[in-house]
Amino acid sequence: MKAPKTPVQTLPGIRFVGALDCEKLQPDLREMAQAGLTVAAHTAIEELPFANATVESVTEYSHGAPIETATLKFRTSQVLRIDIQLGFVVTDVYGNSWLIGAAEPPYPKVSLTRKTGLPGGDPAVWEIEVKAVGQRALLPCVY
Repeated sequence: MKAPKTPVQTLPGIRFVGALDCEKLQPDLREMAQAGLTVAAHTAIEELPFANATVESVTEYSHGAPIETATLKFRTSQVLRIDIQLGFVVTDVYGNSWLIGAAEPPYPKVSLTRKTGLPGGDPAVWEIEVKAVGQRALLPCVY
């Protein structure tokens, strides 16, 4: 018996990346998105300068239930706050926005890597990788 194909969604071209404090979001956003609703990110969102942003969502099935893993990768010159539970909003070239994070755990895992660049002119940047896992991890949103 063949295993079912794993659905993969890759967002086309990112034109906005913003950071927010997950603990300031309203509760139960994942459940609302699971029900097919577009959620609202009613909190302050800090726009980040970015380059090379990609977002991918992979859905796998475990014990008959979907588990989604959303991965956001980008480079930025701005230092991110680490004293809050970081979440992110991204907007693609078609104007669709997506929230990665929610008010309740599990919060997205954020990896920050400092790159100094080469002496020949490469810029010093932060490489950011964000991973969120849950029944819904990439939530359609408005902000």
